[in-house]
Amino acid sequence: MLFNSSVPQLFQRLNIQADSSASLARKQETAKRLDFFHDRQLTRLEEQLSQLFSDPSSMVKVELNLVKKIIRSLCQLYRVPAKREIEGSEKDKELFQSISERAALDVKLKSAHRYTKLLKTILLRPVWRNGKLDLDILTGNILDVETGDSPEELLKVLITDYGSSGKIEEVEYSLWTPETYQRLDYQGYVLAEEENPYGVLPFLPVWDYPPTSSEFWLPGGDDLISLQEMINLKITDLSYLIRQQSFGVGWIKSGKGGGQVRADPGTLIELPLDKDSGIGFESQKAEIKEVVDAIDRLIKWAAMSNGLSVSTVDTKSTREFSAAAKVVDTEELRELREDDKTLWRTYEKKLFELIRVIWNRHNPKEKISEDAKLFIDFYDPKISTNQKDQVAQWEFLLNIGTISPVDIVLERNPDLGTRENALAHLLQIQEEQRELQELTNKFLK
Repeated sequence: MLFNSSVPQLFQRLNIQADSSASLARKQETAKRLDFFHDRQLTRLEEQLSQLFSDPSSMVKVELNLVKKIIRSLCQLYRVPAKREIEGSEKDKELFQSISERAALDVKLKSAHRYTKLLKTILLRPVWRNGKLDLDILTGNILDVETGDSPEELLKVLITDYGSSGKIEEVEYSLWTPETYQRLDYQGYVLAEEENPYGVLPFLPVWDYPPTSSEFWLPGGDDLISLQEMINLKITDLSYLIRQQSFGVGWIKSGKGGGQVRADPGTLIELPLDKDSGIGFESQKAEIKEVVDAIDRLIKWAAMSNGLSVSTVDTKSTREFSAAAKVVDTEELRELREDDKTLWRTYEKKLFELIRVIWNRHNPKEKISEDAKLFIDFYDPKISTNQKDQVAQWEFLLNIGTISPVDIVLERNPDLGTRENALAHLLQIQEEQRELQELTNKFLK
């Protein structure tokens, strides 16, 4: 509480224009979403159960991570690593290849894409660390920003380091502006200060969709989180009902009754004696099927509200249905994927520019040239119900002269962009085939 109450004064001292109460709520929500994605949902479930039940201690807490399932299903852009090529000198190509491999760029950007779908807004930070360039993914639970006239215009970035002990005295901040870098203590007093060596903020804002206003932290995704909480509650209810239904409640008729009131497995409830004494068990007759149906409905609602077909989360699909569903899913996700391709092609090009600035600052003798450009080709999955029909159609159109092989190449790989690129790609394939044929002939001789 002390830390939270000091936030307004901290922002005022650092001259950061931000709503401290909104900032705190955003950080808590971001931390919650990250916990849900990373299989840490039980703490929140225990809080909910304690509000709903007087004594939930006997209930077995159960979570089913639908958040991770849906986010991963939505994020198909980096399912296969993108192909990145540098238009520049051979040295530029070799440098970027080395940087990409050492920074694990494919893995980092795949994670960044998922976090963006989950959180809607993140920052990417190329950083020089331990003698190599790395890429950090920064999330809203540790960030505060100040922007100019548009969300893209970053003016200040404040990163919170909470430490490991949970003590407020260990909290420190990193404050970046285009001119300076400061290390601050928990009260906002300067511990160290130096000039920003890059002359720009080394951060790239990444959004799940283009901002339509001056708001930097985009809204969205609350429905998935609320449905996840409801599903966990219902599955916990189901677990409790199954346990009670399985064991039943024992009873014994003797005496005046009322000797035991806790209806746990292994206990007996004493009933008043009427005509005959006796002992037995009664089933709870819980409506288990109704609870299972409710859970199934919630899961399907979560999928549908996020643009996925129910087959994505259907556990009863037959092999034939699943094969057809893949085509349906592809159609439903095609527009989302195309939007993502447009956004992330722009992000990757901006990221390359930042990487160049930081790399060149720390490697003055091995610079990436200023005229080098990044070309990126995202993998396009091809799912067809009848590939023979597709081939036959292409052959027919080729024979009547309405398309050329270049059109087929562009249809299969739209990221090539222009007919010139498609023609160059086709000629490269033909050259490789010719070389392969020569090697085959040589081997057979």
